Amino acid sequence: MVKQQVGGVILLLVGVGLVAGAVIGPFGTYQDVQSHETTTAEITSSDMESETEQEDGETQVEYYPRVEYEYTVDGTGYTDNRIFHASQVNNEPGELRGKEFDSQSDARDVADRYQSDSSATVRYDPDNPETSYLEDPSNDLLITTGMMGLFGLLAGGAGIGGLLGIVSLDNE
Repeated sequence: MVKQQVGGVILLLVGVGLVAGAVIGPFGTYQDVQSHETTTAEITSSDMESETEQEDGETQVEYYPRVEYEYTVDGTGYTDNRIFHASQVNNEPGELRGKEFDSQSDARDVADRYQSDSSATVRYDPDNPETSYLEDPSNDLLITTGMMGLFGLLAGGAGIGGLLGIVSLDNE
C-alpha cells in the first residue's frame, strides 16, 4: 500500500509540474506573442545558406533560410532578418544564427514564401520595435500548451487515483 501511495504522490507531482510548465512556458510565450503588433514589411532579399557539420563522426548539412526586410513603426525605419520567433529557434554555440533545417527543400520553402520585392506581415514587440519576426508561432505554442496540460492532467488524475486506491499503481 505504501508503494501505491508513493507512486500516487509521484504521479501527482509530475502532473502538477507538467501543468505548471505548460502555463509558465509555452502559454506564457503565447501571451507575449499576442501582445506583439503587426505591420507590413518590404522583403529586400531572400535566399538560403548551408553549413556542413561534423557530429559524432557523421557529416550533416544544415540549411538556413535567409530573408531581410524593412518596416516602419511610428515613423522610424527598421531592418531585420529574423524569420522565426525566438521560441522557434534552438541554436547551439558555433552554429549559424536562425532556424536550421535538415532538408534543403524545407528551408527553400520558407525562403520562397518571402520573395524579394514583395511584402509580408511582420510582428514586432511594441516596447522594442527593432525586435521582429515574420512567422507567427501562436498555433505551435497552443498545441504544446494543450499537450503538456493534457498529459499533466492524466498524470495528476492517475496520481490522485493511486492515492485514493482507485487506480492500482503496484506491479503486484
